[in-house]
Amino acid sequence: MNLSKLTSALLTIFFTLFYAYGFAEEPIKWNVRSNNLGNQEYEVTITANLENGWHLYSQFLESDEGPLSTYITYNLNGVFETIGPTKEINVENEFDPVWEMEISFFSHVAVFKQRIKALNPDSMLFTGNVNYMICDDQQCLPPEDYSFEVDLSMGKAIEKEVVYKTDSSTLSIIPKIDNLDLSSPVIDTCGEMEEENKSFWLLLVMGFLGGLISLFTPCVFPMVPLTVSFFTKGGQEKGSGIGKALLYGGSIILVYVSLSLPFYIQGTDPEVLNKISSSAILNIIFFIIFLVFAFSFFGYYELTLPTSWANKADKAADIGGIVGVMFMALVLAIVSFSCTGPLLGSVLAGSLDKGPVPITMAMLGFGIGLGLPFTIFAAFPSIMKSLPQSGGWLNSVKVVLGFAELALAFKFLSTADLVEHWGYLKYEAFLIIWILCAIGTTLYLFGWIKFPHDSPITKLKPTRIIIALVFAVLGIYFALGFRVNEKTNTYISLNLLSGIAPPVSYSWLYPSECPNGLDCFHDFETALLHSKEVNKPLLIDFTGHACVNCRRMEDKVWSEKQVLNIIKNKYILVSLYVDDRKELPKELQGEITIKMQDGTKKQKKIRTVGDKWATFEANVFQKVSQPFYVLLSPDGKLLTHPKSYTPNINEYASWLNCGVEAWGQLNKTTSL
Repeated sequence: MNLSKLTSALLTIFFTLFYAYGFAEEPIKWNVRSNNLGNQEYEVTITANLENGWHLYSQFLESDEGPLSTYITYNLNGVFETIGPTKEINVENEFDPVWEMEISFFSHVAVFKQRIKALNPDSMLFTGNVNYMICDDQQCLPPEDYSFEVDLSMGKAIEKEVVYKTDSSTLSIIPKIDNLDLSSPVIDTCGEMEEENKSFWLLLVMGFLGGLISLFTPCVFPMVPLTVSFFTKGGQEKGSGIGKALLYGGSIILVYVSLSLPFYIQGTDPEVLNKISSSAILNIIFFIIFLVFAFSFFGYYELTLPTSWANKADKAADIGGIVGVMFMALVLAIVSFSCTGPLLGSVLAGSLDKGPVPITMAMLGFGIGLGLPFTIFAAFPSIMKSLPQSGGWLNSVKVVLGFAELALAFKFLSTADLVEHWGYLKYEAFLIIWILCAIGTTLYLFGWIKFPHDSPITKLKPTRIIIALVFAVLGIYFALGFRVNEKTNTYISLNLLSGIAPPVSYSWLYPSECPNGLDCFHDFETALLHSKEVNKPLLIDFTGHACVNCRRMEDKVWSEKQVLNIIKNKYILVSLYVDDRKELPKELQGEITIKMQDGTKKQKKIRTVGDKWATFEANVFQKVSQPFYVLLSPDGKLLTHPKSYTPNINEYASWLNCGVEAWGQLNKTTSL
């Protein structure tokens, strides 16, 4: 597989999994039955009904380089034996140009038949599992398992029912707070701030800057003369040219904004954005994509999207008129994606956990940042004369971006490491990697290391020296992250890396379960019980390992003395990680009914610690964003309105003090 196909495959996998985390119901239904053949022999039939356009794959594929084959296992347990292989019915065969191999698959209905013999007449429960993957023409869903139990004496599968006990002796899956009233806190004048909305504009600005930066990437900058040529070859009037230029820029913006539209689909899991941003699989895919881009920027290979994509769009651009202008914008987006993709990924990574509106704002900003210069060049072609010509400087930009891509790659790997508790990429290792990237950039700009396709440097230009010194200072700055705060016995976090690097508590040398040396709980029920024992209110911190703003709050706000002392002395801190992938004990796993965005209800499996606390936040407090802070009395009364991301130290401290005041009022009322 060449690099162009690798890029296509990685992007396909990313958007496939992106889609699968909540934007569609699984388009396959399973059924199992058995038929008594006599002489203690039975035929078990496993049937899969597929929606139109979806394919399930055979057990017998010619290569493991394509889609995953269906894998069926049976639990024989010494009381059953199989007779021959599992037969397939309705299988189709076709050469697939995407996978470049002959594919055996099922459409509409897949049937698997297996003959078995019961060795013990008293054992009639036959069980097994099907591991499978389904695809349509646009995406493949992640591999899933279907476990079945069939009663051979009845000839049909056993329907599994979840029975819930409500007596007090049974531990509830999701905690309940009997006295909670979200509309009537003890003090009604605190909280309810809209800092999240304020951050929307920051995302717009960040997206805009990302779009502007992308103009000077090697994939985008050469498109400038092509754009000018497209808009001047027709000899159109000035007014018409400006109108088409505006249409061109608007189309570029529309392309990027449209990428956020799936997040507005009703009926999706309200926690889907958190699942996407914290998914270990997606973060590892991001890590691989960024590594591939980085080494491409270093000049070790050329990386482009499949030429057929660009060619088809380019042909459409020749239509002319309004349609041609719009397709020209699409050509720009497709051709430049090799360079804009990583920048776009960086912008999106900071907004995925905040809801659909911030994502749209980030994409809007990126589209404006990229589209505005091209609109100006299209409307006023003469401006291009003042631009520098493509040359060796673009290759230097490319290499610098390569080091940036390499550093950012480990940001995504760090998220996967945190969420899955692997413990490999801790704070120290992350910091060393970023220091080495800064040093590598400095050495490259000074000409002390070279990459393929680099031209000999005869003289260092002042601009190159200044940029090299900036990266040298950055390397020194990153090294300051190894300073230790003797009071908290943790590293002193760096403002520039807040939310990017792992938390300082995630360390080999100075490990801590809680930020800033605080004492905290990670279980609500336990924390609530302790708060009753010591007669202190609770500070519930809904947080996440992948939550950027959570780290910023811990590093910039919680670390300040006036805030730190209040949390330490006045509250019982309970930090609940909504993206923790550690499995709950079996007795705490189960299913509950959740309410969807469109008002419908859906059964949700609670399997991990993160599942529990994310559902707790959504069902009890009607929020799905992080950070999210709640002040509760030991008996479950809301002290103030909850608080979201609040970078203003005084404002957050005032809110905490408001909770202390409310707790004092409750204590007075109770003592009367």
